[in-house]
Amino acid sequence: MPRIRPHALPIRIAGLVAAGLAVAGCSSGGPEAKREYAVPASLCGVALPASTLEPLLPAGKKISSVKSGPSGFTRCRLVVDGRIAVTSIIEQRAPETTLSGVAYSTYGMSDTVEREGKYVISDAQAVGHASCDKPQKADHETFTMVRADAENVGKATMEKVISKFTDAVSASKRCAG
Repeated sequence: MPRIRPHALPIRIAGLVAAGLAVAGCSSGGPEAKREYAVPASLCGVALPASTLEPLLPAGKKISSVKSGPSGFTRCRLVVDGRIAVTSIIEQRAPETTLSGVAYSTYGMSDTVEREGKYVISDAQAVGHASCDKPQKADHETFTMVRADAENVGKATMEKVISKFTDAVSASKRCAG
């Protein structure tokens, strides 16, 4: 039987602890974690394909939505197992409000990409400017925002989500009178 030198014991223990933590890290939230709920086809009444929302939603057992806000401002939160997973906002702003003003000053977005003056996108958040023929508040602009609780779902995913969400809001009764 090999003899263990006293000064090598702490190194071996540290190695075993590190290996144990690595295994534990792989098992919590790893590939076996799954989504046991149906992905919704809307954000509080704004129709979206479930495939658009799916990349933003974590594994879990139960999903619910919570809608709130005064006239001209609607917040929707998708909550998975008691934790907010996705937040969307539809808001009316004064006509001189700019898309970049909403994205940068209101939502503090940084490391962003602007698309065609219609969207500002980051890795986990996006702001859009809806085209409304008849906004709820006369002479106001309508802006949309979607934020994923995940730190980084990627700009391409967020662009897909904000473009579909903004288009759905533009086509809704909120914008068509």
